[in-house]
Amino acid sequence: MSGMSGDAVDQLWDSLVDQHMDSIWGIATTAGLDGAEAAVISQLTWLRMAERWTTVRALSRTKDPTLHPVERSATQVDEWILHTARSEVDAWLRDERRRSREALFADGGVVRMAPGFQAADAGGPAR
Repeated sequence: MSGMSGDAVDQLWDSLVDQHMDSIWGIATTAGLDGAEAAVISQLTWLRMAERWTTVRALSRTKDPTLHPVERSATQVDEWILHTARSEVDAWLRDERRRSREALFADGGVVRMAPGFQAADAGGPAR
């Protein structure tokens, strides 16, 4: 986070969180996630931003260095944050579907076989 004082970084971070928290929460809950899951999505979104802070800062630069990035509407930073939140929701839902399928099989679920298919006996090869 070079090039910015610690106070400026903290101020930018706090401004971005204040500006986007409700939108991130809305993206998660609109997708059907509950409050705890939405909280995870929010944290993952901010983690991704911290991991890619250099990129986010580059997107926030304008020709007017006195203009704070959160004072502009629909900046690339805004779009990046919201896109990241949507991506995290999509990943969560994919993982949830995978986990539910795994749980089904782990709980002794039945798999419907194609007509005429006979599974081999668990004790050895079919005869």
